[in-house]
Amino acid sequence: MEEDSSDGSSTTTSSTSRSPLLSDSVSRMRKHLKRKLTSRSRSHESEDSYSSGVKCGRRCGNRVSEWDMFTLESHGIFYDEKATELFDLYKSVLKNMYMYSVLVDDTTFWTKLLQIKEFLIESTKRCMNSLDADEGFAKMEQLSSGEVLGETKKCVQAIAKIKEEIESASSLDTLSWHLFSLWHAGILEYVQYYSDLIKELFSERRIGVEGEFCQLLTFFSKIFLINAMRGDALQKVQMTLNGTETTSVPDLRYSLQGDATLEKGGASLMTVTVGKVKMWLFAHDGLTSTDFNIRDMKLTGQSVESLLGQHGEELLLETKKSVIGTTCLGMICVKTMIIFTRLDMDRTHLTRLVEGSKVEDLRSSIHYSKPYNFLVRKDREEILDTMFHLGLLCRVRSSLALQD
Repeated sequence: MEEDSSDGSSTTTSSTSRSPLLSDSVSRMRKHLKRKLTSRSRSHESEDSYSSGVKCGRRCGNRVSEWDMFTLESHGIFYDEKATELFDLYKSVLKNMYMYSVLVDDTTFWTKLLQIKEFLIESTKRCMNSLDADEGFAKMEQLSSGEVLGETKKCVQAIAKIKEEIESASSLDTLSWHLFSLWHAGILEYVQYYSDLIKELFSERRIGVEGEFCQLLTFFSKIFLINAMRGDALQKVQMTLNGTETTSVPDLRYSLQGDATLEKGGASLMTVTVGKVKMWLFAHDGLTSTDFNIRDMKLTGQSVESLLGQHGEELLLETKKSVIGTTCLGMICVKTMIIFTRLDMDRTHLTRLVEGSKVEDLRSSIHYSKPYNFLVRKDREEILDTMFHLGLLCRVRSSLALQD
């Protein structure tokens, strides 16, 4: 796994008139991404061209057809009829993963970690509140380039103010400074990419493509100390199901970091599927965690059945790498809408699938949250605690070594 710089050097903000948004390294990264992604967007069906290159292998083991809901359900895996509250969705598994990650009852360590988490949550709110889309926004591409630039400057100023407050603190332990440095670097990179993407979409009068939204989610994740890795950059996951070898390469994967033995095996915390859609048509107003049925999504550019089938398959195959065995956490991203998921599967069900035995009498469930738009303040603030929990879990082993 790649590891973010731990010396804090990447978070240093120049005191000169040169803004962090004009960082040479980030600008070069942005130009490189632009060349790659623009070439896709200008081909016919740009999202499909992205998918064919990155995703073909993950669902086509031995050239079998792409998974859909029918295929998933034939393996005894079903999505719930209604959404689950995010707190309830992840509460028990987060607790179990903390125990797995640390394997010690260190009250002092956990107290410090939770204090840092609360500080980072409040700091994120202070910075991001100036970088919002309207609650009722229709399309990300309709945001004004000029308005975003102005709001971006306010966001950077808020980040700089928090950094000044931290540096002027009388004492700051090594762990707190390390995690703050990762947060600082992550939020600056996210603001840089978000601002540049809006300006590009606005100037070229086009919609964003799947690869761009995948990259936006990658930078968004870095705010929460998560170094999300592209699935094709890591080891593929293969599993024989009913005599057919199937390969999984998720769009993104969140994995534990800081332990050589785990990194070699690639212990997976979460697998992320990014939809190849051009538009989300489900009205955001009125969505609640109790009335949302994931099958009712209306998408342009990809069928709901295809998206859910693909994600379910990735969760299934990820049980080989999951931190918590046959329970797997996931996320579906549709443009800037994210839905958290959790697959619960018992060992008997998985064994039968691998052996090719009948599973008609078995049923495993994929639970999910309502959609959250991370550009909308209300939605974003509802997921901050969960995202920071995931980020701290990604780094908890390496963090243990930084205790004073």
